Amino acid sequence: MQTTTSFKPGNAPDLLSGILSVEVRNEDKITEQDRLFCQNQQDMLYKTLDRIDRWYAIFKEEAEQYRTERDFSYDDNGKISMRDLYSLRNGKDDYSHNEFKPFDVLNDLVDKNHNANSNFANRIIAYFNRTYNVSVPEQRIDEKTLRMGFRPVYGTYVDAVIEHLGGKSFRETAVEELLARVAKVVKPSCWSKVKTELKKDKIVFPEILRFDDYYMQYHQRCKISYNYDGGLETLCAGIAYGADDVLCGNTKMIIRFDDNDVSVNDWYDLTTTNAEQIRFYKNGRIDVKFKDSATAESCFKRLRFDEITLPEN
Repeated sequence: MQTTTSFKPGNAPDLLSGILSVEVRNEDKITEQDRLFCQNQQDMLYKTLDRIDRWYAIFKEEAEQYRTERDFSYDDNGKISMRDLYSLRNGKDDYSHNEFKPFDVLNDLVDKNHNANSNFANRIIAYFNRTYNVSVPEQRIDEKTLRMGFRPVYGTYVDAVIEHLGGKSFRETAVEELLARVAKVVKPSCWSKVKTELKKDKIVFPEILRFDDYYMQYHQRCKISYNYDGGLETLCAGIAYGADDVLCGNTKMIIRFDDNDVSVNDWYDLTTTNAEQIRFYKNGRIDVKFKDSATAESCFKRLRFDEITLPEN
């Protein structure tokens, strides 16, 4: 870990002052693999921005030739604002209005500059979210103030990631966020009369899914309704953590599962060690079977299902 300590020259450093002035860079809080990914993304971005800037300079020089005919100005982000779009045609009987003009190309290059910067920011954030199972929000780049020629550094977005952690480790943050997502999925609705229950070696989850009525009526097939597949993904992630202490769970751990054709008659085997099977019901209930009662109880408490209460009527 690299640190920097500042002392006043000519004075003997006070020990406490020296400790308090130690500045730890956020970049030192990520791994070498993380840094290599970020640096590679930055290098690729700079190559693209260099090409965009080169073409922008060429077309900007071309645009300047029309200053006497067109009343235009440059916005802060480099786009051209045209005050009189038709001045070139007015009062002229030649064919110059058919000629190529660079104004649209310049504005398109400004958009590409913004898109490249946005892609870079969100690729860095997505990498940490994907690698560490955290949920750092996307970073928005203001297209109106992003100037041509700007070169972002990946450390800006590493800072956003570390700030999101709030002093916790990646794993601590990932676990807290997962528990919050699971709690939202299993939270009883305001009219619900049942809640998640522990029944010996099983955990019973009522009202988790909804199947598409059209497919059930006309195709005799249980297809998970739109917007409900995300809840199942979260539940699977929670079961994987609660049962096996891993943060990589998803519906892929359900063997031979197809969300467009869900069996409501049989148990599906799971790839997890301590959670062995899962079953779906037409009314949206889901049962998860564990290898024994003790394991089921451990998962139940780890995911804080024992804290769930029904809404007061």
